[in-house]
Amino acid sequence: MSRDDESIEEFVQELTRSQSDLFYFIRALCGDPHAAADIRQAVNMILWRKRAKFRPGTSFKNWAFRIAQLEVKTYLRKRQKDKVVAFDAELIDCFSSELPDVVDELPERRRALAQCLKKLTVKDEELIRHHYFTGGSLDMLARATERSVGTLKARLFQLRASLRRCIRTQLYPSES
Repeated sequence: MSRDDESIEEFVQELTRSQSDLFYFIRALCGDPHAAADIRQAVNMILWRKRAKFRPGTSFKNWAFRIAQLEVKTYLRKRQKDKVVAFDAELIDCFSSELPDVVDELPERRRALAQCLKKLTVKDEELIRHHYFTGGSLDMLARATERSVGTLKARLFQLRASLRRCIRTQLYPSES
């Protein structure tokens, strides 16, 4: 295998490994999962075109996040022209500097959430799954369970607080 082939293979491995983190980073900046998928695709094309500029041994993720940050700014500028309220460039820069650390923590947070969901009662887990994973309306669930929408909203509020505490305990046991 030639040196160029090895370099391309290493680049593709880094690109592939970063896809999930890149998506979460972009989504956090733009707020729209559909736009985040489109922006990530554009970022991937830019990364591929600029692959010769990447220096092995440096942080691929930081390089990719910087390009993603610029693409999100471009996307949001275009959205502002459409009269859609969007974050300004300074706020995007602020988020961009903080988000890489948060993105690194996501797999642990997902595992902690899975553990905490297992601790819920069947009824509470069904409420959480219905509301967040299936996107079902609270009106429909209220009719099906013969509870009021207000009761379900209050219970969701309590469950979110409980899950936050549980996740914090799972991630930072010494602080508990």
